[in-house]
Amino acid sequence: MLSIKQAKELYEYHKTNELPRLQKLYNYFIGKHDILNKQDRKGKVDTKAVNNFARYISTISTGYFIGNPVTYVSTENEFEEMQNVLEKNDEQTVNYNNALNCSIFGKAYELQYYDENGDYNFIDLDTRNVIVITDSKVKPKITDAIIFSETPTKENKLLVKMDIYDDMNVQKYEFTVDRSQSENKSFDYKFIDEEAHDFNGVPVVEYKNNTFSLGDYETVISLIDAYNDAVSTNIDDLKDFTDAFLALRNMSGTEQADIDAAKSSKTLLLDDDGDAFWLVKNVNDSYSENIKNRIKEDIHKFSFVPDMSDKNFGNNLSGVAIKYKLLALEQLRGQKSRMFKKGLVSRLNFMADYLAKTGDGAFAHDMVKIQFNENVPKNLLEMADMISKLHGIVPTEYLYGELPMIQDVQHAMELMEEEESKKLVSVPYEFNNQEVNNDE
Repeated sequence: MLSIKQAKELYEYHKTNELPRLQKLYNYFIGKHDILNKQDRKGKVDTKAVNNFARYISTISTGYFIGNPVTYVSTENEFEEMQNVLEKNDEQTVNYNNALNCSIFGKAYELQYYDENGDYNFIDLDTRNVIVITDSKVKPKITDAIIFSETPTKENKLLVKMDIYDDMNVQKYEFTVDRSQSENKSFDYKFIDEEAHDFNGVPVVEYKNNTFSLGDYETVISLIDAYNDAVSTNIDDLKDFTDAFLALRNMSGTEQADIDAAKSSKTLLLDDDGDAFWLVKNVNDSYSENIKNRIKEDIHKFSFVPDMSDKNFGNNLSGVAIKYKLLALEQLRGQKSRMFKKGLVSRLNFMADYLAKTGDGAFAHDMVKIQFNENVPKNLLEMADMISKLHGIVPTEYLYGELPMIQDVQHAMELMEEEESKKLVSVPYEFNNQEVNNDE
């Protein structure tokens, strides 16, 4: 177990080194971009237009990856108990929240715990408020975890509540941080409680977006900033055009009364050598639009998330054609699936231990097949034709798992078996006023 002193040092390191990155990623998702901090020109209020590509990228990539719920295929009877636990914890919502956090922050965390009734629960956590320590082996394992929360108090201070987990116990502490000081090495803490969490290991599951724990839009933030600046500058140019100056040449005797009269009559009386014209800024609209289009294309290109408003997605495409247009996003989904599956396996292992303790049966994660189904319009005719041709060649449960309308494959197979059994039930009928059984 980490000491409170070690936990406090890790907390301070996290606040200084990791949290600024995570907070910036969060800010971009909710629309607080750097363009909002742009300094106004002297005497003007400049436009600060936020084009929230970050939210678009995370929404599309997460929806495509896990907008359709994860399906589990298993022939084991014990898995029914596990499905009940998943349903009770609203597994679909927790999975989506974890996937969205992965998209934003590059990683996500989930806490396993027992409620007051002793029932197994799991819930997604705010990535910004979690610190994990691993054993640094080839296959790293979480050895300790810190979950904290911050509440502002009077006198510019923060009340920090901290739960410290190891593989057996959880310790709860509280302490106060003075936000006006850059370092808080000496501090008073309050020990709240210590108890066994009754899990076989640290009950925190880590999900990664990719090997490097990068968010989906993290590498294109500079391009998003450039697009925001380009759009804002264009709008400022338009505003400057409407605020153009009227220049009068060889009309030095013009007074304010003359200007007011011209505004009223919409007429200017010029001398023989006089002239009037607007001082406007010449703007190359084509060049500006080309720059913005190039930046926009690069944002979608380097984030691997296509522009769904593109006219190429408007046609009635076959399933294969859609796959080609979503090829880059499909590569992203494949990467997410492999990394996310590791977290789901860890969760299933915790659940298997729980079911073994409650006597609801022994179960292991290798008894279930986890399937991710991309959330994209399906060509059901093509899919039905494929399943029909593969029937008898590929196991039925795998074929059912490919159908988007089936989430519980085992239940669907049971319904099919019931329908088949009903067809085989003998039905008596009359022949020449004599009852005959069709089994005879």
